[in-house]
Order: sequence, then C-alpha cells, then structure tokens
Amino acid sequence: MKLLQVSDLHLSQISPEEKIYSLSVLREILQTAESTNCDRILFCGDLFNTFPDLEGLRSDFLKEVSSYSGIIYFLPGNHEILEKRNSNHYASYDWSSKVKVLDKTPYFLFEDNGIEFLAIPHQENYSELLLAPPPTKQTKLRIGLAHGTVSGMSFTGLSEEEEEGGSYLDPNLIQNLDLDYLAIGHLHKARMGTVGKCNVGYAGSSRVWRKGESGKRGGIFLFVEGSTIRTESVNWKSAGEYKEIIVSLDTEGKPEESIETYLAETNPNDWIVFRFAGYVDSMSEKQKFQETVLRDWKSKFRILEFDPDESQITVIQHLSENEFVKQFLDKMNERKGQMDPSLWRHTRVTGIRLILEGKKNR
Repeated sequence: MKLLQVSDLHLSQISPEEKIYSLSVLREILQTAESTNCDRILFCGDLFNTFPDLEGLRSDFLKEVSSYSGIIYFLPGNHEILEKRNSNHYASYDWSSKVKVLDKTPYFLFEDNGIEFLAIPHQENYSELLLAPPPTKQTKLRIGLAHGTVSGMSFTGLSEEEEEGGSYLDPNLIQNLDLDYLAIGHLHKARMGTVGKCNVGYAGSSRVWRKGESGKRGGIFLFVEGSTIRTESVNWKSAGEYKEIIVSLDTEGKPEESIETYLAETNPNDWIVFRFAGYVDSMSEKQKFQETVLRDWKSKFRILEFDPDESQITVIQHLSENEFVKQFLDKMNERKGQMDPSLWRHTRVTGIRLILEGKKNR
C-alpha cells in the first residue's frame, strides 16, 4: 500500500491570489498522488486556514478531489476551528465518497487494507485519550494521524518561527498508543524523529504560508510493505519557496549585481524579500533600484517585497571620496574573483567599517 502524507496546506480565500495559489498546490498534491499510484492521501490537519475558509472553499476542494481515484483521510487541525461559530461536526458536511473526515474524539480507530489507522484530531488536551487508550493492536501495523507538537521535536534553532496554537502530545502518551508510525502535522518545517519504537514524521507545511518559512515545501510518501514502512520526501513545485535576497550596495549606493543576477535562482511561485546592506553616500540609487524592480518584476512573482528594516545601511556623505576607502576598495576589487562571494562582501563591508571607525578614533 502506498500513502501520501501532507499537512498545513491552509487553503485560504482571504484574497483572490491566495485562493488561486493554495488551490494550485492542492492540485499538484492530487496529481502527484494519482500519477504515482497512491492509494490514500493523509491530510494531517490545517487543510483549511479557518472555519469560514472550510465552508467557502469546500466545493472548490471537492472539485479538485474529483480527479483523484483514491481515498482521502482528512484530520482536522487547530486552524479548522478558528472562527467556528457553531458546534457542527466537520463530518456533518457533504464531503463526497472520496473524503473521509476523521473528527471523532478522543480518537477514531479503523482498519484499511490490513492496516490499523488511529486518528487523533486536534484537541485542547488529550486527557481522555490518556484515561481511555485504544485497544491493543490487532494487525501488523498501526499508523497514527495527529496534529500538534510532539515534545522535544519543535526546536530547530533560534531563527525558526514555529506554528503557535497547537496542543502538545506527550511522548509517554505516544508510546502507549502502540503506533509504528505517526503521521503528524502542525510544525511547518519537515522533520523526522522517534518516540520509543514509533517513527514520527512531520511533512511540514505544503505551501509557504508565512514570512520566514524557508526551504522547499512538500509531503512524505509512505511505502507499506508487510510490517515495514519506508518513507520518501516529495516537493511541490507550485508551492515555491520563501527567499531572502541580500543586496550589497557599493559606496555610491548602487547594487553590486544586476536584477537578473539576484533573481537567477527564483521561480514565479516564490515569495521574494529584498534586504539591503552597505555603507553608502546616499540612498538615491537604492531607491531607483527598488522602483525598477517594482515596475518590471513585481508582477512576475507570487509576492515580491522589500524589508522595511534598513538598519544595515549606513549613510555617510562623500564616502566614495574618502581616499583610504577608495584604496581599500581598489584592492578588494582585485581579489573579487579569488574569494568566495559571500566572504568577499563581508570583508569589504567590515573593512570600510574599520577604516571609518579608525578615522573617528584619531
């Protein structure tokens, strides 16, 4: 049996652009599952960004789903409950015969093709599950579906901004569920780990949902063979990436590279953010660069914007006329082809700073 695990697609109708973009990623997910003969798709929470999005985009979702010949398991996450003003169960809505909504709490245990699936929809806490755990596994494999944070798997560095609002799944609870694999959503950066004998897989967000989510977006193929599960990652081209482009300015305020060079490794689905850095005479050339980018390139990308934080730009009038700076830059230009580009830029900026600080201290 072959499964495709995905999560955190955040289908949204907040704007026409967001609707088109998020549905295009859904379309690629379904096409990939169909073309690779996946029997099931596991949507592990936050398929929709809010409950109004669920109501407003359900028909669009079902229209896209009609092209897929398999079955979809949809486990609600913490976002599906946002702005929810009634007590209706998600399963009360018409999802067609292709979509099985797994919203029964504290859990829902069912069998499919000789595999036990244990669905644990998002809950404020999992005390009920702890007090009344599921029965002992009766098949060779038990696969869990959940949405939340597994303690010990959320931290990936100070630069990572993790999703808020989810509940924590205690490792001891996971071990008591007799799982072989836990397909889980909520954290937007893909990662794998283990809790006891259970392998835990986060597919990460299926699309770039917010600023700072760098790296490719994708899902996880699950190949089930007997009593083993093999995993393989897959990326969505239509999701694009979040990319920060650092534009180093020379002393006249001009970017060191052409616009085409800065955008060489991008594609139309990317979220582009330009950041500027350097010691300059003035910002007039930087402003001209921005105007050209907005006029000629903004419409070619999903999102293209400039970081409002310009603290990395230092304006010093007549900087380019400073003889010490000119001599230093001449030497640096001679070495440009001999050094790593990032190291060359860093050395150049550091050198100018040290020259100027030395001048102040004289």
